[in-house]
Amino acid sequence: MCFFTDFINHDKYIIFMEEFVEIIGVEHLKTVLSSLTPEEIVKPAFDNWMSGMKTGHTVLNLENAKVYGLGIELNQLPLADNIYIELFTINSHEEPIKEEDFFSKHEYEEFLKFSSDDPCEYIPDIISEFCQLNGIDEYERSVGILAYNFEKEELSNYNMWESKILNKYYDAILENHNPFQFSQSSL
Repeated sequence: MCFFTDFINHDKYIIFMEEFVEIIGVEHLKTVLSSLTPEEIVKPAFDNWMSGMKTGHTVLNLENAKVYGLGIELNQLPLADNIYIELFTINSHEEPIKEEDFFSKHEYEEFLKFSSDDPCEYIPDIISEFCQLNGIDEYERSVGILAYNFEKEELSNYNMWESKILNKYYDAILENHNPFQFSQSSL
């Protein structure tokens, strides 16, 4: 992959799959990143994640600066015709939210009583069933908790998160990018 810059327009061009492709510049990328809310970052990954089956990614397309979700099954190759970077990932083998984090203290106590009422086999949708019976919007709460955790863990030090994304950007557009050359001090 080769990298070219049009210094008059400050556009970036790379050769991708044997054709010239215009991609967004660093300043445009920083603007997009700073305008995203935690919900806009985690929701596409959550929408494309399936426990045990698909890893959910939130990606940013470097050609048009669009943010979207991508679900990749085990042993499936990602899209080769798009140049993108990952902003957030939920692995297929992980449960992104623990039961005790999903419920308030009072709800969790009721949930434990509810789940112990039926001592039979483990029911995988027991949380969904409990949410339906108690009028809890499971989807919205899940996205809210993921967004809160993302904001607390990643965005609490925005410069470090941005630096990590910028390293992914340079990895995507430069063949020989050394991530140790780009540091916090170069921001």
